[in-house]
Amino acid sequence: METVTGVILKTQDYTDSQKIVCVFSKERGYLTLISPSFVFKRNNNSRTAVCMQIAEIELYENLRGGFHKLRTLSPLVNNAAVCLNVYKMNIALLWSEILNLLLRKEPKNDALFDFIRYSVEYLNTTDGDIANFNLFFLYRLAALMGFRINTETYAEGALFNINDGNFVAPGTGAASISGPNAAKAIYRLCTCQVEELKAIPLDRQSRSMLLDIVLLFFGIHLNLDFNVKSIKVLREIFN
Repeated sequence: METVTGVILKTQDYTDSQKIVCVFSKERGYLTLISPSFVFKRNNNSRTAVCMQIAEIELYENLRGGFHKLRTLSPLVNNAAVCLNVYKMNIALLWSEILNLLLRKEPKNDALFDFIRYSVEYLNTTDGDIANFNLFFLYRLAALMGFRINTETYAEGALFNINDGNFVAPGTGAASISGPNAAKAIYRLCTCQVEELKAIPLDRQSRSMLLDIVLLFFGIHLNLDFNVKSIKVLREIFN
């Protein structure tokens, strides 16, 4: 038996009596576990209650590959504030959907896990405006996964090139670029402190556009297909 600390990204029914649990752990990276349903019933957890939950997990490793066996799951962070707040829960659902796609091949990565844990705890405890924190989280993920948005190339009026993560001057002919307002917002999301997020003026339409851009950026660099349908679903969750 092995014990890990992990964030629960997704749970789904496998049979009437078993669930599949997808986890990103501090010790081993991404794990897929199979669990008796009573593990969740015993703790009075539902799908939403465990979404982005930080937990101590006991498991039996499957040395032949495939699903590992989940033995126990003990929450380490009380995320009641997320579960009881519709807007926070929508953000947690969005994160879980995106991270479950992004991290499927991700090995052990202490800095990435710590950032995710900090973000979940911040989402749960803050009473302030969190509208921009959702985008702050997504744009900061890139560097922790081995590629980054190169903020050193930014200048006023620049455009953002999602193909290489650089900011470029207008008229360069680079493909797949944003407008200057979106580029400025991206630069600020990548360089500001959390306390400064509320000073970035973004409305719902702007946030949806910035969500599209960061998903396309992840899709290009991780060879993932965020198709139009999936982007629409994620945008609906966000809004």
